[in-house]
Amino acid sequence: MGLYPEEIIKEVQDRADIVEIVSNYVSLKKRGENYVGLCPFHSEKTPSFNVSPKKQLFYCFGCGVGGNVFTFLMKKENWTFPEALRWLAERVGIKLPEEETLGKVSEAFKLKREILEINKMAAEYYHYNLLKTTEAERARHYLSSRGILAETVERFNLGYALPAWDGLINFMRSKGIGEDALLKAGLVIPKSSGKGFYDRFRDRIIFPIKDVTGSVVGFGGRILDKGEPKYLNSPETPVFNKREHLYGLPMINKGQSPIILVEGYMDCITLHQHGFTQAVASLGTSLTEQQAKTLKRYTDEVAIAYDSDAAGQAATLRGIGVLVKEGLRVKVIDLPEGKDPDEFIKARGKEAFEELVKSAQNFIDYRLNSAKKGLDLKSQDGKLKFIKRAVLILAEIEDGVERELYVQKISGELNIPKNALYEDVNKIRTQSVMPNIGLKYKNSQLRDNNKELTKIKIMSGFHKVERNLLKMMIEDDGVREKVMERLTAYNFIDLRHRKIAAAVFEMVQKNESVTPKDVAVKLKDDPDAAAELANILMANEKQDEEMVDELINRVKENYLKLAIKKIRSEIQRAEKVGEIKKALNLLSTYHRLKHEIEQLKSDLTRKGGI
Repeated sequence: MGLYPEEIIKEVQDRADIVEIVSNYVSLKKRGENYVGLCPFHSEKTPSFNVSPKKQLFYCFGCGVGGNVFTFLMKKENWTFPEALRWLAERVGIKLPEEETLGKVSEAFKLKREILEINKMAAEYYHYNLLKTTEAERARHYLSSRGILAETVERFNLGYALPAWDGLINFMRSKGIGEDALLKAGLVIPKSSGKGFYDRFRDRIIFPIKDVTGSVVGFGGRILDKGEPKYLNSPETPVFNKREHLYGLPMINKGQSPIILVEGYMDCITLHQHGFTQAVASLGTSLTEQQAKTLKRYTDEVAIAYDSDAAGQAATLRGIGVLVKEGLRVKVIDLPEGKDPDEFIKARGKEAFEELVKSAQNFIDYRLNSAKKGLDLKSQDGKLKFIKRAVLILAEIEDGVERELYVQKISGELNIPKNALYEDVNKIRTQSVMPNIGLKYKNSQLRDNNKELTKIKIMSGFHKVERNLLKMMIEDDGVREKVMERLTAYNFIDLRHRKIAAAVFEMVQKNESVTPKDVAVKLKDDPDAAAELANILMANEKQDEEMVDELINRVKENYLKLAIKKIRSEIQRAEKVGEIKKALNLLSTYHRLKHEIEQLKSDLTRKGGI
């Protein structure tokens, strides 16, 4: 794939910060020289995903995926190398030569880029309408009445869709964009007559929805007058699926915990305006597994702050199950009846909401309290109904100490013997038929991890030797010169190692600098070799320069052993078919290789081996 000059590729890589790019997808924490987080490519509870800002590489020691910033984007977004390069070049402000790249970018990628550009223009158009047009006076008044400040309007790029049926269509037409493109972006709807289109959003306040990279992927629109639907979202497009995205996610303060999960745009915006910049909204839909997985990359703890009405409580219970299944610690912010976060914070203020966050209930307490609703616990019937609900909840608690504490608590509250509760709880646990809301995530995660771990082969002796030598020759000029004097890339048995060595040798021959990130660029067309390079360079294996000669000899010895084995097979095959001359020539080579390996063994024995 020699389409792009390596100088441009290196320039894009030099300007990009792999930690910044990966942080859009994974919550990273500093650990020594590197950053660590939960791998976005397989399920895990303990972080094994490492990013090196110094080497500009990443590697997961759990599933074996690794490489540079291009590799990460290719793997995460399912892009080709040209697509990852083009996206990253645009992000860092480098213009790629269009005539050299257009034919190598997939149609799907070009469509996504086209839609994202249209969405960006639409967001600017809606924002201008809100700020500058007379038709938007009602929208401005509405936002002001809700306490939304001008700087918040700017920060969230809020907008307004004009009442006209073709306001956006006419604007886009003036920019050379037709209705067919707008249809693909979900911004227009075909007329029932089948002739022409009309704007999807009309006379609505517009909330641009951004993905983790900050690109506008869709829109939400709130009606100003009475009517249905109150909120209208973009339809599913190649860049937008409301089950995957969370409103406000690109703007959260990643250092704050817990992330506060709310239901609506206004709740999220109001919380951000009052300093709770860890708030996100689930786009008015029930929380999905995809959204929970995304949250897991940013935090270990989520506080649910859904509306306190019946629908909000039901959504909270569903959300608890989804979040806990992903291994998140979950709390519930207990809002007064009839209030949502937006209403509460405006009525009671920032400090009062802070207290609610601090006193948020553990999700088990919330579920137990919910189980009490509608029951008279003073009556025998009410008490029995609650116990039946409670034991189902208690049976799902995996931690024995935690389960014990809750049994004691309920036993004391209801004045019933602990043994009676234990008997019912254990009966349900042994039946293994209790409703699973995800509290048993540990076993499933270990199972998933094992599936991934089986992909990583146990390292044999020659693998370790080759890895150690490659690491040293990449990081040390003197070692590199010594290796090149005595070995060729072909001497490395592992094909990934052979490709890495060949790349390094080529760079030296061309008088190019040899750095980890530059070697990674050479391997851009080979994800397996790129992952192995990241593994080699990021493994904490101590190197001993005094071992260089022994390592070189051992690499050559391993190569000779394999060559001798192959030649022996060729000799046997030639003899079987009567090719005597070929067999004699091979035999001569066989003896030469045997002499070489004996000499190497003698050297290793004399020097004490490795």
